[in-house]
Amino acid sequence: MNFIKILLIVALTIAFLIFVAQHAYYVNLNFFGSTYSVPLFVIILFSLALGFLLPTLYFLVREVRLKGFIKDVGSGVLNLFNGYPSKAERDLSGPSKKEEWVSLFLAQALLQKDGMGKLEELRVMSVGGSLDALLGSMLLKEREYQKAKDLFLSSISKNPANLRALRGLRDLSFLEEDLQSCIEYQQRVIKNCEKWEKEEEKRIMAEVLSHASEKLTNRRKELLEKAMDTKRSFYVLARWIQYLLEEEDTKEAKRQIERVFDANLQNQVFMVLSRKEEHLAKLIDVLRERGNHLQPDVLARLYMRLNLLTQLKDMLDKLPEPLKLMALTMESHRDTDRLCNEVVSDLYKPWVCTCGEYYNYYVPFCERCFSWGNIKLRGNEHVGGPRKKDSKT
Repeated sequence: MNFIKILLIVALTIAFLIFVAQHAYYVNLNFFGSTYSVPLFVIILFSLALGFLLPTLYFLVREVRLKGFIKDVGSGVLNLFNGYPSKAERDLSGPSKKEEWVSLFLAQALLQKDGMGKLEELRVMSVGGSLDALLGSMLLKEREYQKAKDLFLSSISKNPANLRALRGLRDLSFLEEDLQSCIEYQQRVIKNCEKWEKEEEKRIMAEVLSHASEKLTNRRKELLEKAMDTKRSFYVLARWIQYLLEEEDTKEAKRQIERVFDANLQNQVFMVLSRKEEHLAKLIDVLRERGNHLQPDVLARLYMRLNLLTQLKDMLDKLPEPLKLMALTMESHRDTDRLCNEVVSDLYKPWVCTCGEYYNYYVPFCERCFSWGNIKLRGNEHVGGPRKKDSKT
């Protein structure tokens, strides 16, 4: 190894001597009126050295600044997540003026320290729309719907593919019952979301389409068929069966119900169908044949809707206390019993979100926690945890 190093040094020395020999003659340089004779090889070496020195100095200065930037951002992020928002604000204020993404961390620090107060000035400096979308999502949860909407629209005007803003506008459109806009925003969400999210976003789209079919009645069949082609959740299937029953296509409706039983979605589907007594009446033979495949509380509610009190008596011992009370008071003609039945019916809601909000009827979107698809049919137990407040639905 040492021998190779010696050979390399000798080779470089010989090359340098050859270079000097080839450029040993002198040239005249005129510098501010004075003439100097300088060996050509010296001029060449000086030029090469200067060519390396200037870029080195430039990148050295940039490296020093970059290290300072990284140090400030790193310190700010650590302080933010360690619970020191004032220190985080101090560290992040400078870097946020250079890079917009840093302003998102600064916004979190300001929110922890001062709430929404100082964020307007920070938002004005934002050019990419990310901060607008972040603030919009926070205002949405605060029920400041118009302010949130303005921020979301501002965000997508700067970046049409901002998913947070698109989802926020979709949610707002659903809450405002502007279902056509909700569909359009969800289409953009599906187009821009990551691959691993596609199936869940398609399920949301299918349920939005099914929900919209009740409002946009002139396009009802089109919307339901599109929903069936997109993703067949229990809600989509229930809406499609409901449409078939209304169109007097009972044979096809029952064929779809057989598929529902095969997929073990019968409890959810029948609870959705129970909103209209005339639909259940067309399926009374299915209930008699396949009723043993339904949860006792679900079957009891269906019998109540159909006023089949005899069947209710045979299953009282299988019911939770609220439903048992509802069943017992249905036969009574006393005003107090009827009032009791109405109160219990309103309070004992069959659908519950994972956030603890209860609903009388299934909806795809929870207004309390702003989530999609988390509302489930509860069994005999309170699957959503302790009751926190009554739903508005």
